[in-house]
Amino acid sequence: MYSSTKQQGFTLIELVVVIVILGILAATAAPKFIDITSDANKSVLESMGGAILSGSKLVYAKSIIQGVQNQELANIDIDGDGNNDVEIKYGYPSGDRTNGIANAVELGDDWAYGDRFNHGAFIVTPSSLAGFSGITNNNIPITQTNCYLTYTPPTTVGLLPTVTYTKNDC
Repeated sequence: MYSSTKQQGFTLIELVVVIVILGILAATAAPKFIDITSDANKSVLESMGGAILSGSKLVYAKSIIQGVQNQELANIDIDGDGNNDVEIKYGYPSGDRTNGIANAVELGDDWAYGDRFNHGAFIVTPSSLAGFSGITNNNIPITQTNCYLTYTPPTTVGLLPTVTYTKNDC
């Protein structure tokens, strides 16, 4: 007995066409499902937090050299030009938006920043989230982004400054 079976399958051209179509769909649909903007904003914020803490430690070293590290509020000359460059609180930069930590860390156009009154805290967010760049005397537009960091200077001798992150809507 003779049995005739005919095998059927896809041709090479059909397989290539299907792969090309799947590639096009993946290239157009994937960005809608994979959004890394939030992760990027969080990483940039954490990097700025590290820079702020590093800058505050350098200022503390300078305050020790100048012998003012135990004063509640003082000013120090960072670059030796005779001008008081940074306001300090117990040796670390204060949270003042114009005289404190903002003078110790160079904030460019990529950042929006302000403070809470009485040198209590310094608040920073990416300018792309705030809708403006530079300094503001009103911290509400910064905190409304729900993606910002807060630098808080020490409240007494022997304490360290802290950086906390709010990353709800980055």
